Amino acid sequence: MSAESLYVFTLLNLVDIMTTVEALRKGGYEANPVARWLLEKFGTAGLFILKYFGMGAVVLAGAVSGNLEFSIWVNNIILGCVSAWNSFTVLRLKKRNE
Repeated sequence: MSAESLYVFTLLNLVDIMTTVEALRKGGYEANPVARWLLEKFGTAGLFILKYFGMGAVVLAGAVSGNLEFSIWVNNIILGCVSAWNSFTVLRLKKRNE
């Protein structure tokens, strides 16, 4: 497995958390009911809890399937799209709040 895939995997998970928190600060809402519940119970730490278990699930699925690299890159593509959407939402909320 390449180090690059793990760096991107970690970075995109952090970007997802950062853009989610920023969107919430600007008046957005969390659409994922599990993430929303964790946010209500534990605050921002709830997002880290969710990411911890989510990252573990991706690694486990990749290990079980025998194709960890592929599993991580598929997750990276999904997280890249989620992070782009979150960034768009932050910009839209910023403009709305001006």
